[in-house]
Amino acid sequence: MAQDRMSPKERLNGFLTGGHLDRFLCVPLVLNHAARMSGVKIGAHNRDGRIMGECHVEAYRHYGQDLITIFSDTAVLAEALGTELRYPDDDVPRVERPAVTDPDDRSRLRPAAADSGRLGVCLQAIGTAVAAVGDEVAVSCCFAAPFTTAACLRGTDQIARDLYRNKDLTHELLRMSLDLGKRFADAVIDVGGVPVVVDPVATGSVLGEAHFREFALPYLQELHAHIAQRGLPVVLHICGQTSRILDAILEARAALLSLDDIPMAEARDRVGDRVALMGNVRPAQTLLQGTPEDVLREVRALCAIGRQCRGGFVLGSGCEVPIDSPVANVEAMLEGVRQYGSFD
Repeated sequence: MAQDRMSPKERLNGFLTGGHLDRFLCVPLVLNHAARMSGVKIGAHNRDGRIMGECHVEAYRHYGQDLITIFSDTAVLAEALGTELRYPDDDVPRVERPAVTDPDDRSRLRPAAADSGRLGVCLQAIGTAVAAVGDEVAVSCCFAAPFTTAACLRGTDQIARDLYRNKDLTHELLRMSLDLGKRFADAVIDVGGVPVVVDPVATGSVLGEAHFREFALPYLQELHAHIAQRGLPVVLHICGQTSRILDAILEARAALLSLDDIPMAEARDRVGDRVALMGNVRPAQTLLQGTPEDVLREVRALCAIGRQCRGGFVLGSGCEVPIDSPVANVEAMLEGVRQYGSFD
């Protein structure tokens, strides 16, 4: 196995400052997979910040990825605001009842602080991980962008109709989601974490460019500006197919854009030097269902494309590493970047 010559934190600092790197950064989005690595039930991982943090520390010590990515599910902010969830014992929570099922009834919406409900669990997890390994690796926390949070407050199918029929309510929920997102981003930074914005519903698989510009983009821009004012680079992950909204996504002014279902060569050619790109080893086809050899082939091809990304490149998984991905496949992703992503 090839050996690293820099720590993850040294590598990240070099990436951010334009300094020397021994290889591309590698960030498989190890989220709930960290619980499976530790033999912990997903339900326990999602409800106990100490357990969540310890699971991520254990996964990092095994894989050695360049960024810890604390995460539970995309409804955490919406739950704090009033959406009810169902908790399977060993799977991620699901929206059981959106907070606003009737557009004229806001009674289940409630004010939320930055540490309300499971937001406090995430903050405790960050603190646990920072205390254990923060001297060698940065600890991030993924949380839902305003559009995805608003979709959890209203229901994804319903908000898709509201974009045409009930715009005022949509913008009201977006503003509420943005305000809590800002407060939570501040809290993440205050405990030593790096906020990472994820927007799985505001994807080209759901929104056209016009709707993205009207309902997702302005709120992303304001949230990103807020994070940037705290002195941190803005990281944005968009799930699904993004080809048809990529030009609009670039206007969100992220420093690092993590992409899922788009050819990385297309993204490289279209973004130029406007943003660094991250991606996009296929989660289901390759990390879950493939072999280590499949992973190595994909990593090699992505590193070749990454060398031509003028804004910078980070090797990442296209989306969350599936919970039951074989450990050997995630290991192969790290080994592949050491083999094919070296600059020496």
